[in-house]
Amino acid sequence: MAFSLFQWIGIGLAIALVLIPTARWFWKRFDLPSKFALETIRRQKQEDEEAEMWAGIEAEVQAAEDEKRKLEIKRMERETAAGWSLDEGESAAAWNKLGIDAPVQPVERAIAPAIVEDKDTEVIELTMENALKSGNPDEPDWELIEKMSNLDKPTEGVPEAPDLDELTETE
Repeated sequence: MAFSLFQWIGIGLAIALVLIPTARWFWKRFDLPSKFALETIRRQKQEDEEAEMWAGIEAEVQAAEDEKRKLEIKRMERETAAGWSLDEGESAAAWNKLGIDAPVQPVERAIAPAIVEDKDTEVIELTMENALKSGNPDEPDWELIEKMSNLDKPTEGVPEAPDLDELTETE
């Protein structure tokens, strides 16, 4: 029995329609990575995350140390600049370069005397009566009384305050 060309193509197509899904099913079923391969992949991802985290922490620490070094260098520069003064020869040479023949003497820093507290000060209790007492407790402060009595009168050059009740009513 001899098959024609179209019959051979039909038989091949039928075999392909059966074998392709079967091969795909076997491929999906049995081509999974092993437990060891899955564990290795998981461990590698975890190590990569940890390495990235530690690299970030190290970068932060390095940046903090760099900032600390910069601040220390600036502090040292300020200290050296603040304590640096010219001696008489250097001062004279600098003034001569500026065209001034009479050099100015360098400024010497004066050390402030130590503060000494008097131990014999009497303790005064702070009350309203003590605060209002002046040199003569019997005589009132007439200047203060006059200023306080004129507080309700308008002064020249100061605008009047707006009436808040009227403003709230208009809104």
